[in-house]
Amino acid sequence: MPETALSDRARNTPQSPIRKLAHLAIQAKKAGTHIYKLNIGQPDIKSPREYFDGLRLFDEEVVAYEESQGNENLCKAWSKYINRTLGIHTRPEQFLITVGASEALMFTFMACCDPGDEIIIFDPTYANYLGFATISGIHLVPVLSDMDNNFALPARSSIAGKITDRTRAILLCSPNNPTGTVCSREELRLLFDLCEEHNLFLILDETYREFVYDDLEPFSIFNLESESNRVIVIDSLSKRFSLCGARVGCLLTTNEEVLAMTLKFAQARLAAPTMSQFASAYMLENIKDDFLEGVKNEFRIRRDALYSNLKDIPGVIAHKPQGAFYTVVQLPVADADDFAAYMLGEFSHNGKTVFIAPAAGFYMQQFQGRQQARFAYVLNKNDIEEAIRVLSAGLESYARR
Repeated sequence: MPETALSDRARNTPQSPIRKLAHLAIQAKKAGTHIYKLNIGQPDIKSPREYFDGLRLFDEEVVAYEESQGNENLCKAWSKYINRTLGIHTRPEQFLITVGASEALMFTFMACCDPGDEIIIFDPTYANYLGFATISGIHLVPVLSDMDNNFALPARSSIAGKITDRTRAILLCSPNNPTGTVCSREELRLLFDLCEEHNLFLILDETYREFVYDDLEPFSIFNLESESNRVIVIDSLSKRFSLCGARVGCLLTTNEEVLAMTLKFAQARLAAPTMSQFASAYMLENIKDDFLEGVKNEFRIRRDALYSNLKDIPGVIAHKPQGAFYTVVQLPVADADDFAAYMLGEFSHNGKTVFIAPAAGFYMQQFQGRQQARFAYVLNKNDIEEAIRVLSAGLESYARR
């Protein structure tokens, strides 16, 4: 008998370029090879003590469902924290607590678009956007940014030229994953004005908002437009507080209809994790404002170590990112996917190798990024320096094959 067919949705959802070589990493680890993981944005900085204090204070006899919109104290604490650190005014009722930023993005896509509708994004883009779009049945329309221009926002005409009668939103991640680019106030204003002109939603992924360097200050679209019904902010505690496994994110908007529609999706999945929300609320109420300053300084040190060592490798082209903890690097290879697999499957240097994320999976446009890789500088300075030495040896070995 023929096998029962699976859905086109399942077949068309792309693999994560961040994780698709994980099976080779597992094999290398079992063989005793030490792997420097520069492929995934998993910070090694300790999670705040205040989060664990909050967990210990949870003394309910039953871990019950939380409210679908989110823990009331968490919404209050997050609003208060953002208002204090950004100098803006949000209200707790503008928050919908989600299972990480990923769920917030999924809810936003489904609330703003019908199947077949379009959202404009910027290539290279966060790879999971592609999966969310396929699952939601919407089309992402890429506008290519240029590595030679440090992946700055493309010209207004290039963006406007992609708008059709099916376009429903423009989506931007700033500070950016995967490039580390930070959009200026003027660039955000340009996007907002385009959305005003064409009656579109502006979706801002601000997951890495505090991680900006070189005298830049954390900045939100709410610093420009605090009451616009077309603005939707996606946020998360995962990266800034090293709480990736807590799975606490949010959707934030003044648009009451968007909140009401996304709440329907939230009700269908019941609730985000109860204990994580309780502990997160306690953390945001009690954490000192200088915690993130120390974290940001540590990532700046790591960024500088990565950049200074990469640029000394012959044939490597790297730019110094201004934000997040990623950068996209041009390698002297024809196929970064093949090179990344070689590093994990065939190469070791003094018992060590490096896990990088091939950048082609971060582009929607075919044949882009084939010689590039995304590096996440989430290891300490010494490990980054050793990882780049191993990478350099790997490039030399790969060229001799």
